[in-house]
Formats: sequence, structure tokens, C-alpha cells
Amino acid sequence: MSTIKARLLSLEARARAAEGDARSALRVLALAHEARSTAGPDELSGVFSFPEAKQWAYAGTTLLAVGGDEHTRHAISASHRAVELYHAGPEADRSPGDLQAAHLDLATAYLAGGEVERAGVQLSEVCTAEVFTASITIRLRNLAALLGSEPYRGARSAVDLQAHIHEVTVRPTLAGNPTEPR
Repeated sequence: MSTIKARLLSLEARARAAEGDARSALRVLALAHEARSTAGPDELSGVFSFPEAKQWAYAGTTLLAVGGDEHTRHAISASHRAVELYHAGPEADRSPGDLQAAHLDLATAYLAGGEVERAGVQLSEVCTAEVFTASITIRLRNLAALLGSEPYRGARSAVDLQAHIHEVTVRPTLAGNPTEPR
């Protein structure tokens, strides 16, 4: 059996977390990890496979959406694991968007703990890209909104990060993307 079951369960966990069903999200996330442990190799590579790094990236996003201190700590661990695996894994398994998402999840988690500088380090990993997907642009703008809220509002480091996000999300290549919300 391939990793498709782990992929589908990971997507479901992420969706349940996004809709606010934390208990179901955590249950399905555990099932996704169990499915990975019993999965055989993928028959097809590329977009048809579900690399372990991608699963950790999805887990980080899920745990961050569930929220709370404990889940945020686990989100940091999962997202760090995703970044490590993406950097160590084969080129064919690398997904720039998922790697960027893992860095943005780390930035958001660090902000939740009041660690603006650590968030900035993660953000800098994302902002070097030439182009962002609509999803990454939305995440960047959500992060900018978070930086503009309490307790960060007005703090020099938060204002600088907000300005940097604004700078990279208004580039001409992004402005012409019709799928991007304004």
C-alpha cells in the first residue's frame, strides 16, 4: 500500500483543524501517522507521492491551527522536521510551497510565544523566493496582520517584519495574479 492513505488523512486533519474541530483533527492526524508507518513505497513519484517531509509540514499546519501551548510546541517540532527532511531529501521530493509553509508555520508559532526575532529568521527563509503561490501570499498577509495586532503593534521589530512582508507581497509578479485575494 502506498502513502495515499497518509496523504488523505493528513489533508483531512488539516481541514478539520481549519474548521475548528480540534479533537477530530488530532484523531485524524494520529491516523495519518499510523498510515505512514504501514505504507509501502509509492508506485509513482513526483506529485503522486507523499514524501514524509510533506506529511510533517501538514502536521505542523494542523497542530498550529488546533492551537494551545502544547500543540504549538508540537507544531514547531513538526515544522522543523519538515524543513530538515526537505533539505536532506531528494530534489524530486522537494516542494518549495510546502517548505515555505513550514517556515511560515514556524514564524507564526514563534510569534505565539512572543519570539519576534526567531519569527523573523523563519520569515527571511520565505521572502527570498521570486514568486509565491496564492496560498503562501495569504499566509504572509495573515502573518503581517498578526504582527500588527497586540502585543506586537508598534514594536520596531514587528513593524520591520510587516514592512518586509508588504514589500515582497506587492511585487509586480504577484500583483497580476488573478487568484490572489486583494
